[in-house]
Amino acid sequence: MSHLNYFNYLKYTSKLFSKRGLPIYLIHFVTQACTANCEHCLRGNWEYSINNELTIDEIEKFSKNMGNILFMFITGGEPFLRDDLAEIFKIYYTNNSVQKIMMPSNGSLTEKCIKTTKEILKACPNLHLSVTISIDGLGEDHDRIRKHKGLFDKAIRTYKELRSLEKEFPNYNTNLTVTVSSFNQDKLLPLYDYLKKLSNNANIFNTLTRGNPKNPLAKGIDIAKFEEFCNVMDNDVRKRNISGFTNFPFSHFVDAKNLLSRRLIAKTAREKKWFLPCYAGSLSMVLLSEGDVYPCELLNKSLGNLRDYDYDIKKIWFSNKAEEVRKYIKREKCFCTHECFVTHNLLFNPRKFPLLLKEWGRLRWHNLIKNGRN
Repeated sequence: MSHLNYFNYLKYTSKLFSKRGLPIYLIHFVTQACTANCEHCLRGNWEYSINNELTIDEIEKFSKNMGNILFMFITGGEPFLRDDLAEIFKIYYTNNSVQKIMMPSNGSLTEKCIKTTKEILKACPNLHLSVTISIDGLGEDHDRIRKHKGLFDKAIRTYKELRSLEKEFPNYNTNLTVTVSSFNQDKLLPLYDYLKKLSNNANIFNTLTRGNPKNPLAKGIDIAKFEEFCNVMDNDVRKRNISGFTNFPFSHFVDAKNLLSRRLIAKTAREKKWFLPCYAGSLSMVLLSEGDVYPCELLNKSLGNLRDYDYDIKKIWFSNKAEEVRKYIKREKCFCTHECFVTHNLLFNPRKFPLLLKEWGRLRWHNLIKNGRN
């Protein structure tokens, strides 16, 4: 990894102390359309029209009014349903110097997924890109949870073909993730064992069902089972039985963050109270497919629609309404278990750096010991 790439990340360290300005973390729901109908999906009860989604020209206008972006999460729906998905990536890469983009997919559109991912990687050579395939159960269990017959086999095929791109593109990696819900909580460890073998101990993550899912029963989770799953994953990370983002700057530091965030998410879910200041609406922003801007995807407080402000995010972000929402988040000590927001709440909170550095040191020590034995 070049010194320049490290500098591109380090230049955002000023945000440790000042959260003002345009957001550096953007979650963009490029579509709400999907090929699955998941029980746990938080977008399941949202009203939308595919014919009203932001066009590529509208996204271009918005992007030109944004500053530089450190990190993006491009999501849906199923993002690969958009025929202009690669163009969306090119826009953010060109206009906003985005450093890292992660994108989830259910893996149902194998050919389109591979073709589009290749196109993105060739057009954005310095972008750190991760595509994450969701697997919530083995075989028919996965198909039942996501209400798409044959989806498990499609997702596995897509994952395997995506992994082959890592040899050609050094800034790319493929991940697996498990969404923990009441529908799979009793089979998490056998699923995890399967995914470790499938991935050859590459990146595996988990997320906890959040918000108001399509099927409310999805949130009936025994947190002890989630914690057990997290503990098994964390032990593998410490032993380096699961590799981190080996092609990503500060990969060990990111692993340390993941260890802390999983503990914090479990504690928040168990105790249902605030433990960490939230920077949603300050460092991060959510853009829905029809142009609505939110501080996060769970807090139902719209800041405005881009179309009403001539796509000038500054008019929305620095409005009195937005400032009131930021005050609300701080005053009410808003909290959730959303992995994306827990991430930047940890990474950009100076008070948490001693814990992050301590965990990072442990990981480095374990790695040195393992390499010494080898």
